[in-house]
Amino acid sequence: MSEVLNSERTVRNLAELKEFWKEVLPALKDRCILLMSGDVGAGKTTSVQLIAEILGMRDVQSPSFAIHLRYENQQGQALDHLDLYRLKDDDDLESSGFWDLFSQQKSLIIIEWANRLDYEYLPMNWQKIEVQFQKLSDTERKLKIQTL
Repeated sequence: MSEVLNSERTVRNLAELKEFWKEVLPALKDRCILLMSGDVGAGKTTSVQLIAEILGMRDVQSPSFAIHLRYENQQGQALDHLDLYRLKDDDDLESSGFWDLFSQQKSLIIIEWANRLDYEYLPMNWQKIEVQFQKLSDTERKLKIQTL
């Protein structure tokens, strides 16, 4: 399983991107932070929507203005989705309740624009996985995923 968490993949369409996430999700632990970075339009929000769909969650949107949105499926599994694109400073992050999220016993926390965050401050007892997105063409994306 760990090989899927330390790999590179080029996907050519949404179906291939969804298959990628279907392979990744079983390798995630109960307390996991997915740290997503890449240019605008590279596939971060689309990936979150596909992950949520795989997990049985609906109506997932980008939390650009709210910074944080939470979703749960019928089994009670939680997904906390953060978008740090509009983050101005540490006070914005603090007021979003960001640090409180790590008191949960079980959650998948997905952070878009994670490169605006200092990974050193993330809790040690959570699995941390970085996903870098590169837009190669209108439909083709390169994804690099690695465990930190």
